[in-house]
Amino acid sequence: MVAPAEGHLHCTPMTSTSPSIDQLVQPHIQGMRGYTPGEQVNQCLKLNTNECAWPPSPSVFAGLAAFVADGLRLYPDPQSARLREAAGKLWNFPAAGILAGNGSDDCLTILYRCLLQPGDRVAVPWPTYGLYDTLAAIQNVEMVHVPWGPDWSLPGEALLASGARMLLIANPNNPSASLISSAELCALAKRFNGLLVVDEAYIDYAPEGSSCIPQLAAHPNMVVLRTCSKSYSLAGARLGFCLGQASLISQMMKVKDSYNVNALTQAVGLAALGDRAYHQRLVADTLAARETLEEGLRKLGWALVPSSGNFVLAAAGPRAGEWYAGLKQRGILVRWWDTPELREYLRITVGQPADQQRLLAALRELGA
Repeated sequence: MVAPAEGHLHCTPMTSTSPSIDQLVQPHIQGMRGYTPGEQVNQCLKLNTNECAWPPSPSVFAGLAAFVADGLRLYPDPQSARLREAAGKLWNFPAAGILAGNGSDDCLTILYRCLLQPGDRVAVPWPTYGLYDTLAAIQNVEMVHVPWGPDWSLPGEALLASGARMLLIANPNNPSASLISSAELCALAKRFNGLLVVDEAYIDYAPEGSSCIPQLAAHPNMVVLRTCSKSYSLAGARLGFCLGQASLISQMMKVKDSYNVNALTQAVGLAALGDRAYHQRLVADTLAARETLEEGLRKLGWALVPSSGNFVLAAAGPRAGEWYAGLKQRGILVRWWDTPELREYLRITVGQPADQQRLLAALRELGA
């Protein structure tokens, strides 16, 4: 047998049997749209994603400065035990009934993963936080949009008639900042044969007594989500909580990621939750600035949805998209959706006084 000449190997052509990416990815994932977060543009005044306008507590920075090397070398506490104890003391709720997450979005993901299977149905009053839809698409469950009632009132009967296994209600709602009373939500829970999820991301800006946390013991089919992204000014740290019956939380613990809250976030979360006086000041400053913003927008002739959040939804009229684009050209970001329900509205985050003056001056310059 004569060997082939060096550099001239003869191989029999083979047909590739490797699957295409389309064959590998689940069809419902290929067909879905991913979540679209608010724009992140460098060197712009960001009044579009509802972050706190002021920095977090000095205790947070002290906690970071004291962080030791082993805090990064070693895995964090997978149960976030100290953090859950601190949250329990803050909200007067058993730590066994609290799950800590990588933001309240993580808690939402765990709820979907734990409770829903393909073919189930979820319902929300609409319009609301868009991530609810994205998570439903990922889990391959049906999402039902139930229009809000007049003046953003709760469409309770329609939600109950939706056939949903889980109801999600942002309270205060996003993007409207409107508020439903805890009594109404508890009455809904009593009549609902499923899980009611009350997302209280903005509740610290609502009137005192608006939270459903004190009612959880009497309503085993209700959970409350809380976040540190807004009133604690920790959006970059990603920390949220789910509060509910301990028996449900123990099931959710099974399906969370192994170390879902990193060590740095646990440290800054403990510091932020422990500085109640600073938190109260952040909320008070935000409420004062919200009042000033509302006054300035009303002077433009814009109607506002009564706000219980750190943002306002302004009825800017048919030129809302034009105002949004004009502000962006001037380095100011607000939120606008090109959808039938929201096309004539702008959602504007409360800023520091100088930021709001700049916004209002730009709107007047644009002819608003």
